[in-house]
This record gives sequence, C-alpha cells and structure tokens, in this order.
Amino acid sequence: MENIYGGLSASEKLTRDKSGALFLKMNSRKIQLAFQLIHSKLNEVDFVVWIAPNACLSSLKYRADINNFAQTALPKLKSFSVECLSLSDVRYLQLYNLADSFRVFCVVDDSLTIKNTEAGRTRRLLAIAPKFKYRLILSSMPLTQGLIDLYSQIKFMNPSLLNLSETQFCHKFLPYYIDEFQTVKRWSTPENERILIEKMRPYIYDSDFDFNYRIKKYDVFFTLSKNEVKIYSDEKDNFLKRHYRVPFMEVVHKFQRIYTLCQSKIDGLFEILSEIRLRKEKVVVFVKFLDEIDFFRDCGWFDWDNFAVLTGKTNKRKVMQLFEHNVDVLFSSYGVDSFGQWIKLCHNVIFFSQTFDYRLKVKMVHDIDYINAKGEINIYDFWVNTGLDEMIRKNLLMKHDVLTNVCNVITNEGVL
Repeated sequence: MENIYGGLSASEKLTRDKSGALFLKMNSRKIQLAFQLIHSKLNEVDFVVWIAPNACLSSLKYRADINNFAQTALPKLKSFSVECLSLSDVRYLQLYNLADSFRVFCVVDDSLTIKNTEAGRTRRLLAIAPKFKYRLILSSMPLTQGLIDLYSQIKFMNPSLLNLSETQFCHKFLPYYIDEFQTVKRWSTPENERILIEKMRPYIYDSDFDFNYRIKKYDVFFTLSKNEVKIYSDEKDNFLKRHYRVPFMEVVHKFQRIYTLCQSKIDGLFEILSEIRLRKEKVVVFVKFLDEIDFFRDCGWFDWDNFAVLTGKTNKRKVMQLFEHNVDVLFSSYGVDSFGQWIKLCHNVIFFSQTFDYRLKVKMVHDIDYINAKGEINIYDFWVNTGLDEMIRKNLLMKHDVLTNVCNVITNEGVL
C-alpha cells in the first residue's frame, strides 16, 4: 500500500501496531486494500476472520469482491455477521475459540455497527479483541452521530491508545453545553476533534471521502394551519398532562405522528412528485411511520400500480426489481437494509418525515448514489414549523458539521 506514516508503509505499521483502519467510500477498493494487508501477514496467521453486517454478507457483489481479492487467503477465511455476535451464543463461542486457540487476523467491515458500547455485539467483540493477532476496521465514514462513535472503534483497534473509560472519554472530548432549547448536552469542539484524529492518524492507513457525484440539497419548510396548530397543541398538552416522566424518543414519536401528515406538507409532496414525473425520473420517499404509507396508498393521488412500498415486512428483492423496471416512485421506511444493486438511475430522494439518526440518512443517500451512473442527486428535506422539527434539524446540522470536520482533518483537505 502506498500510504506512508512516519516513514513506514501500512504493512510495516501493521507489523508494529497490530491494528489499523481504512475509511474508504467504495466497497471494492476497501476490500482490495484490506486483503493487500492480509496477504502481507498471511504466513503469520492461521485464520482470517471477516466480520460484517448480514446485509453485506448476503450481497452477491460483496461476496464476489471478497472471493476475488482473497485469492490465496480464501482457505483461511471465515465469515461472521455482526448480528450473530449478539444473537447467537454458538457463533460467538466459535469466534472466541478461534481467537483463543489460533493466530487470527480480524477484519470488521462497516465498523460503525460496533459504535454503541451498550450493544451486545460491541461488548463481546471488545472483550475478545486483544486475542486477535491483527485487527483492521473498515468503514465508508468514521462517524455519523458524533465523536463518541470513534470510542469503540479505537478501543477495538488499540485499547491503550486512549486508556480512558467511556465516561472519561466524554469528559475529555465532549464537554457539556446548553443548547437553544435549554437542554444540557455533550458535544465536541473542532479542536477536540482534531486532537482525537491526530491520536488516531498513525492507525489510519487510507481514507477517501471524495464524492464524485453532485448533490443538490433543498430544505422545504411547511406551516401548520390554525386548526392543525390547535389540534397539535391540544394533543400534546393532553399527552404531557397524563405522563409525568416519558422517555424522550417516545415523546418524539408521539408528537411527530400528530403533525407529520399536515395538509401543506402533503400538497408540497404531490407538487414535487409532479415535477419529478415531468422530468421522467425516479424518486425514493422516506417516511418514519407506516401510517404515512397507508395514507398515500389510500389517498387516491396514485394509481394502484404506479408506486412501490418497501418496509421491513415486504419482499425486498421483488419490490426493488419492481421499482427498477416498472414504477418511478418508491415509499420506503428508514429501517430497511441497503438497497444494493437494484436501485439504478434514481436521482431524487425525499425525506418526508425526519429522524434524529443521521447515519440512516447518510447511508440511504450513499446506497442510492453508489450505482447511480449519472452521478446527480436531488435531496429534499421536509420540515414543519414545530419546535420538534427544528430541534431535529439543528441536531442533524451539528452531526453533519462534526463529520465534515473529522473527514477534513483526516484528509487534510475539504473534500467532503
């Protein structure tokens, strides 16, 4: 590999530090460089363990890339899904026995899936990480929700790099502040982000955050009518009166559901869909609630056969093939897996209802553009004039700023 840090090649750095990271957008190149490192150490290990989300491992293209670049490493290769680490004790024990009894080169692809220290998969993987002879993390981006996303990834690579508990990490890199909504939060500063990345830099063997496509982003704002404001206020007040203490996300779901189908927002969606239809382009509309999909199915604006619906309960392959060949509008919930190779030439994304989870929004756009031959995409973010939607918008902007700054620090240039 070409990257040099401190006068050493990536392979030499791996020999010394036993761990590293590749932050690359393109899956094929990421897998190729990972196996270059693996082949440089192949004589030193008994097995190569490849850990990735089930959605990746079940992709024919992903598996083909692994088989293509593995070559002589293929007989030593064993795959584990990230999900099985927490869901299957048998598979976890198989992985544990491999790490405990043999010399193992462990690769974790899409390492953001192990960012949550409370998740079983993360706890189990961090527990056996020191047993692996070599450790490599792969990801298309280093973080999405904030600087805390890097904590578990660093702990997996090298626990002694920070030598901090998660609480100590937060105190050092995520100081408290009070936002405009009078909420006490933790958030990183650009300087803290730079300090942390400089600590990680020797372990980052390659990175590429360059986007070869053009994005046109539109924030579309809508206003509740007087009657809708009264209904929203009354239901919100009644709900809060009946509940003394409620988890924040439960409140978010409850309140969003009240105003998400306001009239101006619905009219705005149909207007934009009409414009897209005139351009003869495809569009994916993301919604948070299944109620929204039911409404659009029954509203009468669509013919029964000119749109498709993708949720966790539908046949993904069948729906995506229908969208690719027969219909131009796809309504999708946020929780679906990656779109894979089926979604082609889709140039429009509408986030009809919003989510705090910035990772989902970034991932959806990445999946859609990944095989978008033309390289142009329009993103429409719908916002309603409520305090909650404004809170979500500000939160996503802050996450975007952190990701942008971290990527810039890693690459030393403003390419994101």
